[in-house]
Amino acid sequence: HGVFHPPHEQPDEEPVSRTYQYRKVMKPMLERKRRARINRCLDELKDLMVTALQAEGENVSKLEKADILELTVRHLHNLKQRGQLVVKPEMSYTERFRAGFTQCATEVSQFIANATLAANAMQRQGPVDPQAGARLLQHLSNCIRRLENSQVVQPQPIAP
Repeated sequence: HGVFHPPHEQPDEEPVSRTYQYRKVMKPMLERKRRARINRCLDELKDLMVTALQAEGENVSKLEKADILELTVRHLHNLKQRGQLVVKPEMSYTERFRAGFTQCATEVSQFIANATLAANAMQRQGPVDPQAGARLLQHLSNCIRRLENSQVVQPQPIAP
């Protein structure tokens, strides 16, 4: 009988790093999850394509993954050629800026209004000076008006 060695002190084995152990367990698990997602999406595409192709009078029975993808691409091309596939063009930088600026101004306005209401309800001075809040809202309103008129907005100082 030999000397007992605890598992972490086996004389013939090198210690295994945590990174190696993590990769050995996690990588296969993540790959299984990725494949499951792909298969779920392919199943959904298959259901959609079978319905669409049957509506066009085609009979589709058994489809392999490559068939599903090819049929989907072909179907999308057909829709595009008939003008039934409309891809909304991406907003221009100006439009995105305008939308973002307007959303930000709306958030500022709501914050000032809510802070003022809360302060008035408690009969106290709110976190925003009423005159400064009014000037800020007027400034934002002017900026939005210029944006809507498609003028390039140049930063302008707020009067003290």
